[in-house]
Amino acid sequence: MSEGGRIMRLAAAVLLAMLGVVAACDSTTEHGGAPATTSASHRPATDVYEVPDQIRDATMVWSAEPGIDLLATEGTLIRAALESFAIGSLAGLDYTYLGFADSSNSVAGGPLYSLFRADTGQGPFAGTLHGHLQQIVPTEAGFDVISCVLSVGLDVKVDGKYSPSGLAGGEGGELRSRFIRTGEAAKSPVVTQPSSSTGPDNRHWQAPTGNQFIGWEIDGFTDRDPTTSGNGRCARWARSLYPHTTPAIARDAYARDNPPPVQPAYPGWPDSSH
Repeated sequence: MSEGGRIMRLAAAVLLAMLGVVAACDSTTEHGGAPATTSASHRPATDVYEVPDQIRDATMVWSAEPGIDLLATEGTLIRAALESFAIGSLAGLDYTYLGFADSSNSVAGGPLYSLFRADTGQGPFAGTLHGHLQQIVPTEAGFDVISCVLSVGLDVKVDGKYSPSGLAGGEGGELRSRFIRTGEAAKSPVVTQPSSSTGPDNRHWQAPTGNQFIGWEIDGFTDRDPTTSGNGRCARWARSLYPHTTPAIARDAYARDNPPPVQPAYPGWPDSSH
C-alpha cells in the first residue's frame, strides 16, 4: 500500500474516533462491555452474504447529482463500498460485504490504528441512513468519488431506548474514496435494477449477496483535498432532508421508546439476502 494510502487511513481513523463511531468509551459505558478488537471473524465463512441482525431493521437510501447513475458500474461499486464502510463503522468489519475487507486492505483493530473493529458490540440499529454521490472523478487507474453520508434518521438501541447512532453529524459526513483497478482479471460489479416491491422486505437492509469488489482496490474514506473537504459541501443536501437538525448531534441527545421510521431502501439490491 502507498504511503498516501496509509496516511488516508490514519486520517480516516481519527475522523471516525471524533464522530464517536468506534470510541471505546461508548462501547464500554453504554453497552456494558468492551467490543472485540481482534481480527478473528465472528461470523461463519460463506460465499453468500447475509445481513447481520444489527442492521436488519435499517435501510440505505441513495441519491446522486445529475449525470451520476446509481446503477452503472461505478455507482454500483461505490454503493457497495460505502455501505460496507457504514456497516463496518456501526457493527464491525466482520459484518461488511463479501470482499470488502480484502479490497480495502482493512484489518480490525483499535480506533487509533484501524478504521474498524471486528465487532463494535453496538446495535441493533433502526431507521434510515442516507448517502449522496456528489462527483465521480476519472483517474488513470480508475476513479475517485466525492460523497456524503447522513445518519440523522438512524438510531441505535441502548438499554431499551433509541438514541442517535453517532455515525455522522446533522450536516453529513464528507467522504472521498479512490477506486483502483488491480492486476486481477477486472470484473464489473453486477449491475442490478431497483426493486419495484413496496412490501416489508424493502424496509429492511438490502445487500448484494456476492463479492462486488473483484478486480478493484479501495483507498481512503475521508476527504483530505483542501478544495473539497471541510467546506460544508454536504450541508445543503443534508438540510434538504432534515431542515431542523443541528450540525452536531450528541449520542445522548435523546432516548426514545420507539425506533425512527424506516424508509424503503433505494435503489437497493434485488438479490438481497434477508
